[in-house]
Amino acid sequence: MWVEPVQDSGPTGIWEQRWHQAVLAAISTWQQVLPISLVSDRAQAQVLVERRKPPLRNWRASHGRAVLQLLEVQREGRWRLEPRVEVMISPGQAQPAIQATALHELGHAFGLWGHSDQPGDAMAVKPGARPVLELSDRDRRTVLWLQQQPGLSQPASP
Repeated sequence: MWVEPVQDSGPTGIWEQRWHQAVLAAISTWQQVLPISLVSDRAQAQVLVERRKPPLRNWRASHGRAVLQLLEVQREGRWRLEPRVEVMISPGQAQPAIQATALHELGHAFGLWGHSDQPGDAMAVKPGARPVLELSDRDRRTVLWLQQQPGLSQPASP
């Protein structure tokens, strides 16, 4: 996973720094249930987290969006299809809202493309009155169930 780095580390970059801290907090929450490696080289990442407002979709604004692509890449001399998910998190929110948005959109990046009807879940279809900053038991069980599905694990090396 690659996270857009802070460009302005001075006093004028406080909003960038807060965005970055909120995203890292969301990643840390997902690391409780998934192995996540952060990389500094954007080209090596399967998940890219960018500090930008997502474009309108169906004439509706959004604070976050995850977009999946399948790329043909060469790794260790072999060509294969690999997912790449671009996650856009709007910087124009309060820090807890950025963290909640990142937590939700990263869930999509990790394979949870559906939504929950429970407002206390990170994967709720719409945010409740308070930002969800932790995974619910249902979120955890769903991602663990997804990991156990046949064909979703890495094949054994020959």
